[in-house]
Amino acid sequence: MTKNFSLYLALRYLRPKRTFVSVITVISVLGVSLGVALLIVVIAVMAGFHAQMKELAAGYETHIEAQDRYGTSMMDSNHRPKDATDKPWREILEQIKKTPGVASATPMVRGLLLVESETGMSITAMWGLDGTDGNRLAAKHKDFLRKEKGASMELSGDSIVLDSKLADPWGLKVGDTITAWAPTNLKQIVNLTRQIDELPEDQKQTAYKQLKDLTIPQELTITGIIEPPQFQDSSKVPLAIVPLGRAQEMRDLGDGISSIGIELNEPYQAGAIRDQLMKSGVIPPGWDAYTWTEAHQALFSAVQTELMMMYVILFFIMIVAAFCVMNTMITVTVQKRREIGIVAALGSRVGQTMSVFIIQGMIVGAAGAVLGLGLGILIASNINTIKNKLGEWMGMDMFNPEIYGLIDLPAKILPGDVAFICGSAFLLSSLASVIPAWLAAKVEPAQALRD
Repeated sequence: MTKNFSLYLALRYLRPKRTFVSVITVISVLGVSLGVALLIVVIAVMAGFHAQMKELAAGYETHIEAQDRYGTSMMDSNHRPKDATDKPWREILEQIKKTPGVASATPMVRGLLLVESETGMSITAMWGLDGTDGNRLAAKHKDFLRKEKGASMELSGDSIVLDSKLADPWGLKVGDTITAWAPTNLKQIVNLTRQIDELPEDQKQTAYKQLKDLTIPQELTITGIIEPPQFQDSSKVPLAIVPLGRAQEMRDLGDGISSIGIELNEPYQAGAIRDQLMKSGVIPPGWDAYTWTEAHQALFSAVQTELMMMYVILFFIMIVAAFCVMNTMITVTVQKRREIGIVAALGSRVGQTMSVFIIQGMIVGAAGAVLGLGLGILIASNINTIKNKLGEWMGMDMFNPEIYGLIDLPAKILPGDVAFICGSAFLLSSLASVIPAWLAAKVEPAQALRD
């Protein structure tokens, strides 16, 4: 008993006796547990949202895209820059495919497309993709394809897969036909118009025929409508996917391409594999490469900043709970002043007296952390059930999928976050009891017994 009297007294002061001290002790434990639970739930939802956003981005964008900086795949050798490569793009493509970790590589043509329907006219971003079975980039866009009769990601002939941001306002559906011009055509038309008057008479007829061919738009049939992830920038130009050959023709590239889309077995290894491809020379000089995480770096950084700010803001709840623990300890020291004086008169050292209240604070912190851990995991695991019940009770959608692009609230409980939150709660509660413990240890026995 002599050795453990500090623990004995700490437990005795915490034992419920329906006194004012017992009530505020329970309130202190509840304060710590609610702070822990709230932090676990909010951080789990934010972490889940961040993880799901990355998962959607990896499932929509190219994991790595190697771009021909100068367009040397279709450039005359006399006009090729000094740091450009002479290596044919097909050779580069085959070398990329042989790289460990690469699932597939496909030639791409990027550019702009002017599309027109009976409803209006607009500029879209154009992807020219190979429609063969081995093209994983085209295949994974099937997950974003709107479920309509006859919809497919078939890329052949005069097909086009259109972004819903363009198709919906125009009322377009699968099977409708639109017309399209490439800006390259417009540039050629302007140049040819300027030169036509200076041509000899025998060449003008050929030039007029060429001009007529350039001004005739492409008639494309919609074979699918894709619904991109909601996190995509709303100001971003809508996407139109056409067959590779059609894109090469519209951009007047001949057999050339503008980039190579690389799909990986492990998307999160994109940075390391990109560096390996660049250092080994598989992606040659004159070519650049960027990853899907770099393409959305600003968005991911913003979400990470929000997560850190949530940590800071909600951590103040833990600090308030710690002050509640301190208030409890101060109340105990005031009410137990005579008992503290008796213990001191019997020979208790300062450290022993302090340890009574520090242990009490540690027990409150540990109990609050354990209760908060259980409550937080319970709420986070059933967050969507709670959300739906609250929505029914309040008569509103608590998490509109049209705004957030997610049907359910994602929650991802990370062991590291849980350990940090619970450990911080325990540490703050323990530190909060130090000042009351020091005040109790400084009580003069004679004065305490006279009061």
